[in-house]
Amino acid sequence: MTDLDHFKKVNDTFGHDAGDNVLKTFADILKTHTRQSDICARLGGEEFLIMMTHADKEGTKTAVERMRKHFEDTKFTFGDSIFAATASFGITGFRGTKPPDWNTLVACADTALYAAKHNGRNRIEFQRYSRS
Repeated sequence: MTDLDHFKKVNDTFGHDAGDNVLKTFADILKTHTRQSDICARLGGEEFLIMMTHADKEGTKTAVERMRKHFEDTKFTFGDSIFAATASFGITGFRGTKPPDWNTLVACADTALYAAKHNGRNRIEFQRYSRS
């Protein structure tokens, strides 16, 4: 799960067209750094969900770090202003043939995302999924 950091400030400062441009650019970056078998979806606002199958923790971390860094390095120009935006990522996963309940897995990723926000933003946090 991922969320753009301080996105409201982009809309408030530069307008909704600028915000839309940032969202589209972020979506393009996600698409660039995921495989054809992965799923990327916008949940609403500035929050996105990425589902990566057949990926271990290190592989996932490497792919997500590429996304995070690419977005951080992207410069946006609106009028006379140039700025960068960042995103925070929360990751969870499971091993085995029996997947957990979808809502439980998403909630676990959301918990990791809140940790990333709380721990400074523009970062990746993991939340271990464990069966009850």
